Amino acid sequence: MNLPTTATPWKRYLIFCGVGASGLLVDMSLFHLLHTRLGWPLEVSKLVSAETALLNNFVWNDRWTFGHRPVETDAPWPSRLLRFHLICLSGIALTLLLLGLMHRGAGIPADLANAVAIVLVSGWNFAWSRRWGWKPRRPLDGSDSPSNPPIPPAP
Repeated sequence: MNLPTTATPWKRYLIFCGVGASGLLVDMSLFHLLHTRLGWPLEVSKLVSAETALLNNFVWNDRWTFGHRPVETDAPWPSRLLRFHLICLSGIALTLLLLGLMHRGAGIPADLANAVAIVLVSGWNFAWSRRWGWKPRRPLDGSDSPSNPPIPPAP
């Protein structure tokens, strides 16, 4: 199910967006259930739905979008999950801000404001996921990077 290693960044972005669409479905469904149907507070509903969608997206991005990396170059999955959380936390904060501004400030219905906010921050999440979230531990060719030259053996 992985894309070939030669897939362009645009193809990976499209796959990332597909994964994001599945996360959007998870987020929107759970947000609607919690806020609209069960009457949970707006922010609590958003945080729970966003975290659930984030876990969904991590699994699919790890297996599909960025699954082309050789396993031996990967950071362990808990490290990748932590980095993905850190990236997405800023996206969630921005989404919360936009959601509040659109819903409370502009009177846009909560479900629509939530969807618009999610779409607006997707580029941020992809750029940082690609740059830092799934960054290899070492170069794919096995060489040492110039910023980390090998330590010469002791005489």
